Amino acid sequence: MTDQPFHSSRPAAAATLTDPHWRNAPTEHDPEYFRVWQRVSLALQRSMRDGVAAAYFQDLANFEDRQAAYPVIVYQASRLCHGRPRTEFTYDLRDYPECCTTLVSSWKLTGRAIQAILRRIELRLNEAGMTGLAHRYAPVWHQDVLVAVKKKPKAYVDLLMAESAVINAAIDLGTERSIEAANRFGKTVHLNLRKVCGMDLQELGVSAIEEATRVLSQSRASGSENLSDAGTLQNSNVASDAMAAGSPDTRIAGEEDRNNWRADGGCQMRDAGVVADIDASRRDPAGQLV
Repeated sequence: MTDQPFHSSRPAAAATLTDPHWRNAPTEHDPEYFRVWQRVSLALQRSMRDGVAAAYFQDLANFEDRQAAYPVIVYQASRLCHGRPRTEFTYDLRDYPECCTTLVSSWKLTGRAIQAILRRIELRLNEAGMTGLAHRYAPVWHQDVLVAVKKKPKAYVDLLMAESAVINAAIDLGTERSIEAANRFGKTVHLNLRKVCGMDLQELGVSAIEEATRVLSQSRASGSENLSDAGTLQNSNVASDAMAAGSPDTRIAGEEDRNNWRADGGCQMRDAGVVADIDASRRDPAGQLV
């Protein structure tokens, strides 16, 4: 089998085996293991969400099908997974649809985040002269966007699962440091990113390696605290190039993310006991037909 089916992500993964930042990254028994790989995971979540949205909405025609666009919007606005020490770094949706608590935790308190993205979309469509469609993406409809995704969450779930698979493969690559791990990363990218919302986004696998390298190069000097409760990277706009290309606004209010996921402010994934909060407003037309 040739490298071609796996795009350029497998060669990029193989290159990490000689990269000093990856070679010096903490393994599972290192005291710094969770802190460093948590930072990598948070950065990759943000960059992948911005990357998917930038690619999908590059074509203004994709805004016409709102039912297909809404899962991408909610995915970009969704809460970053801060993980759980010592070995969990992403949303675990293997129990879906039997259990939906992890899914609920991912969109908890995303009201203002969705509004910010919609505001950017509305402006972009107005500038393109598509005023009628722009109205359909006004921030006032943010609850309706989330409700639509809640009713039919499959596309949204697929995005989160693909993200988790790629990030976990990257972390395995950094801790195992073998050609077998590099091959698995390439295969994971191929299986999960070659058909995302009808697009081949395997190039995001290469971007994931580059972003992880950037974070690893900074992590050793960045302090010893983990980010489980700080929300430090929740709304970082690490994909500024994607923003410049016209992706929806990702610079959203960090105040929403002080208490992550669980009702008691802790971090939970498989069994998070949370209640969705859509940033409700009495003036918002939730439940109306957009």
